[in-house]
Order: sequence, then C-alpha cells, then structure tokens
Amino acid sequence: MARNQRGRRIRVATGFSAFGLALLLAACGSEAEPASAANGWAGEPKLETPVEQLDAALHCTPFEHPDKPPVLLVHGTFTTGAEQYEWTYIPLLSERGYDVCAVTYPDRGLGDMQVSAEYVVHALRRIHAETGRQVAMIGHSQGAGMPRWALKWWPSARAAVADFVLQAGPNHGTAISDPASLLAGLGLPLPLPSTGGLPVPLPAAVRQFAPASLFTSAVNRGDETPGDIDYTSLYTQFDELVQPVSPVPTAALDWQQNNPKVSNLLLQDLCPGRFVDHVSIGLTDRLAFELTLDAISQPGPANPQRAGGAALCGLAAIIPDQIISTNAASGLVNILRAELSGGAPALHLVSEEPALKDYAR
Repeated sequence: MARNQRGRRIRVATGFSAFGLALLLAACGSEAEPASAANGWAGEPKLETPVEQLDAALHCTPFEHPDKPPVLLVHGTFTTGAEQYEWTYIPLLSERGYDVCAVTYPDRGLGDMQVSAEYVVHALRRIHAETGRQVAMIGHSQGAGMPRWALKWWPSARAAVADFVLQAGPNHGTAISDPASLLAGLGLPLPLPSTGGLPVPLPAAVRQFAPASLFTSAVNRGDETPGDIDYTSLYTQFDELVQPVSPVPTAALDWQQNNPKVSNLLLQDLCPGRFVDHVSIGLTDRLAFELTLDAISQPGPANPQRAGGAALCGLAAIIPDQIISTNAASGLVNILRAELSGGAPALHLVSEEPALKDYAR
C-alpha cells in the first residue's frame, strides 16, 4: 500500500453504479483527482489507440467491495486476460472480497510494447475514475515489465496506482531476444533457417526484451520505481526465460538501494529448492500468490514474515482453491468461448526494434 498525507495513503475500493457518482466519490476519496479515462492530464502523451478499442479490452467484476482496492491483472506474452486469469486470479481474488479487472492488450503481446502500454494507461485511468480509489496492479512476465512503461510516461497512470506486484518481470531485459536462446529456454533447441546473414524476423515485443534495447534502456532511465507506489518484484531461479537471477537479477528494481517502497523477492531465498518456473509463478504457485496478497492488502510492499514466514514453504505448490472453485470452472468455459470466436493474432515480425515514441526520446 502507498501513503496518505500523514505518511500512508489510505486505499479503499468503492462500489459504483454511475459514472457521475464515481466522480463525486473520487473528489472525496483520493489524494489526486482521477484523470479522465479518455483524455488524461494536460501535458501527457496522447493515447494513439482509439478509445473504443481500449474500452473493449478491459473487463471487470462489479465494484462492490468498498473495503479493498480494485485489482488490475495484466497478462503475459502469448496469452490473454481471460486465458490467464479467468480460472486463476480472478476467482481466487473475487472469493477473497476483491473487485477484479483484467486487461487484454493486442495480439497476445507480440506487438510494440509502447502500444500495449496504452491499454494499461487507459485501464488504470478508467478504474480510478469510476471507483475514485487507487488500484492494486498485478502483472506477470510481459504484464509485469510492460506496465512500467505506462507508469514511466503517464503521471495520471502513476496517480491511479498504490501497489504494483511484478511476477517474473523482465525489467532489465532477457536473452530471449536472441532466437537460439528463446528456443533453448522453451526446451526447443531447433535449428534456425538461414537468412543469408540478415537478422531473423522476430515479434516486436521480443526485440524490445533485449537488455540493450531502446525500450529497456528508456524504461530504466532515471527512476526505476516512479510515483508514490509500492513495488514488489517476485522472481524464481528456475525461470526459463527471465534470466539472469544472479549476481544482479534482471527482474529486480532499485537493486540494493534500500528503497523502502520496493521488495525484490527471490522465491528460493524464502523457500530453498522450491520449484517454480516462469509460468507457475504467475498462475498457480501458492507462495507467489500469498506474497502478492500480502502486498496488496498490507502497508508497503510484500513482507515475507508478515505474509506467513517459514509456514509459507509448507503450503501446497498448487493453489487448492482452483481445484474446487465453481468460479474457476466458469472461467474455463469463458476461455473456450473466446478461443472459438477469436482469430489468429498478428505476429508483428520485425528485423529491428520499433523506434521510440517522441515522448520517450
């Protein structure tokens, strides 16, 4: 949780039934007036994506729990908000009394992350405006790293967030931008076709994952953790894609700077030998889930001792609620429906990284 005017900012989600009522509540309930979902604040970069597309990408449960912050879930690459969260975090958080939203950015995250970030900006503005409360954002993989672009360049997005939990975020880049490393990391050491010495075409987002990419360099330029936001970065030594873990973890933020609003937590430091890979840290791992809950429900970033300490290591690796949850079963049905109606995504293959937007140069 982030701070109020006396040192901690009280973040309580509120229900809404009409946009006008939400704006009235916003004036009374938050430190900064929420930005218009469509227009943002003066001086901010204008969103290039049509507002109709941005609106269609956000799906929320009813805002009915005034005692907890609304949660925004941001999925990883190769998936969608429904696929990743309808059977996992949406029912799990809903059953614990949270109002939950999930945003889906285009083409399974294969396109330019500067464009994908606009979907996060709009989602944060809209939730903040409609509830008058700050958001707890949870992201996995690209859904952890890419929203940092939204927080970096849009003050209205920063003002809408109190907590950000990053699960396996490639915050300082990863080797998967190299095709051979990508295939090896996925357990597919296949031979690559010859391109006559030319760069192998890759999805734009994969190009941007490179440690020395324009995107990675720009998002880490200056303040890595902007805003009055508590950041929790969770990562695992068994991650096939987000590497290295040591000596300086690529997932870490403000590494060894003793920033009180940041927790960088290697799961195996808490529970030695616990097997958690790139996928399970953001889907089913109980330790990651409990640390995430602690971060969004308590002051400051996640605190392992407060969350349960050594007792967390004895919990089942798979979140047991998912086995019996009727909400989870309903979520799987929604996923199947979406898959049947959706087409193949655009691959956004490029031989070099997309140029930086003017505002980021």
